Amino acid sequence: MEWCCAVFKGYFEMAGSRGFGVFSSTQNRSEPAFILQHRAIDPDSPIPSTDFPLSLVSDVHIQFCPWCGANLRKQYAKSYEELDRSELQIKG
Repeated sequence: MEWCCAVFKGYFEMAGSRGFGVFSSTQNRSEPAFILQHRAIDPDSPIPSTDFPLSLVSDVHIQFCPWCGANLRKQYAKSYEELDRSELQIKG
């Protein structure tokens, strides 16, 4: 696969762990969705007790690479299935 930039590749490799990650999802879609995700805690970590609401996972759909500006659908038109990690997307 030809990555748009090294930073996008790095964040794809981090998807699913604590911090930021990027991936695509084809779940229930004809076109892929590209998602910038943030996870507050590592998977399987205990949920901390707080007196205030806490978002553990946040998803933002994106069309362009946040680091180099590449159009993601054009860049990955032939390889988006390799980026598909639909299981990471927030259900809802």
